[in-house]
Amino acid sequence: MHAYDPYGLWPDAVEPRRSRPWAICVALLGGLLSLSFVLGALSAGGRLAGLDTAERLLGHDRSASGPSADRSAPGTPEPGAPAEDATAYSNRISARVYARVSALVTTRSAAFERGDEAAFLAHVDRQDTALLDGQRRLFANLRKVPFDTAHWRPLGAGTTLTADGSSAEQVGTAAAWPVTVSLKVAFEHAITGVDLGPVPETYVWKARCAGPDDPCTLVGVDGATDDDTKSGFAGYPAAWDLWDLRVERRPHVLLMGPGQDAAALRRNADLAERAAVYTLGAWKGGSGTSPGFALVLTSSRAAFGKLYSSDDVQEWAAGYALAMPGTNRPIGGVRMVVDEDQLAGDSAFAPILLRHEMTHALVAPLARPGRGAELPTWLAEGFADWQAEADRPLAPAVSRNIRALIDRGRFTGELPAEGDFETSDEDRVENAYNLAHLMLRYLAKTFGAERVCAFYTDSVTGRYGSSDEALTATFGVAPDRLRSDWASWVRRTV
Repeated sequence: MHAYDPYGLWPDAVEPRRSRPWAICVALLGGLLSLSFVLGALSAGGRLAGLDTAERLLGHDRSASGPSADRSAPGTPEPGAPAEDATAYSNRISARVYARVSALVTTRSAAFERGDEAAFLAHVDRQDTALLDGQRRLFANLRKVPFDTAHWRPLGAGTTLTADGSSAEQVGTAAAWPVTVSLKVAFEHAITGVDLGPVPETYVWKARCAGPDDPCTLVGVDGATDDDTKSGFAGYPAAWDLWDLRVERRPHVLLMGPGQDAAALRRNADLAERAAVYTLGAWKGGSGTSPGFALVLTSSRAAFGKLYSSDDVQEWAAGYALAMPGTNRPIGGVRMVVDEDQLAGDSAFAPILLRHEMTHALVAPLARPGRGAELPTWLAEGFADWQAEADRPLAPAVSRNIRALIDRGRFTGELPAEGDFETSDEDRVENAYNLAHLMLRYLAKTFGAERVCAFYTDSVTGRYGSSDEALTATFGVAPDRLRSDWASWVRRTV
């Protein structure tokens, strides 16, 4: 399991990049722990008033601030003062700087909300043209995306303070200025028609503060790593961090990608919308699923492999879906990434690829980490595969594949194990996906789609302690008998 899947709830499965119409796409879903934040957004009612408010919230006043603040200012330790006094003053500096950087965070949120680029960039280091251009591009990209909510929030944990050019003995005194602070900042956002709640993307800001009253300057912005967050999921980089963004909107889909791929994005937006309409209609379960889908389409394998903290996606994966931990719920939304070449390479495979990933994205918000047993991979992937092709007969290639297993005596009548999905043996992986698909197809044919969706819901929400318990409760048949009946059906059907 991966760092962004702390509960091990979602399976780790991969699928080769192939253009055969029976190929099955991959879903990597993870990151299921909601984030807790240390501070609420600070009010910015004027620069000094905002700083005063921030410092009062932190339990500090401005008694040692101002242009005249030095070693003789109230609260400043004299040379030779006890070490604990220097430590206390150092803490006061940390709190003062933290308050100022927090005010910058609030200023940025307000500027973005009103579409004020100048205010958004006002505190960015004007000497760093790369940083300035990058933040200008970020502003323009984000303004293209429809958000229900979008703001930045400082995360108190992990703040580090260093003195610029000062000796270790000077930290904790007025001689410590200027200082540089590194602070984790979450971009909390909810995409309209896609997210059920806000999701955070975590950055690391670096700000330089020249003195006690300096509002501080943003001198660096980078993405946090998964290890930097309590959830183990940073969600960086998003599509808006990588390119001059192109956005195509449809009623149920938000399609994002590089501006230079505008033609491909326009061409595939309608295809994605049709897949979304099908996926939403195929679901026969209850509420709480995703209302729509956010999809990133790219022909860059480098970008494909690192979007949304997905560094360990297999090189031969065709697509994946990542569940994003919410700020006030286990999963706030899902981001899908698809290799554009896979859509362009096979017109029969393209809608199946999109439907499969959208099925994962649709049901991901139902998951409740820490409840019930881990969802077996055969169920997660078999359900997505069956839903993607529920409106059509079993593909002839699948029948041939499984028939070959039977004829060679390699079909044991058992469902695929976890290791069958994790191997580098592509034929074994393909067989695992096909058998999982057949199990869900058998259940739907025998008991109906509504009961299959109920079974899946009970399994993913953790209503029962295991998938076997859920099988028995939903279908009224002992698991061993159910698997035996399925194996007989497979031998007859293929």
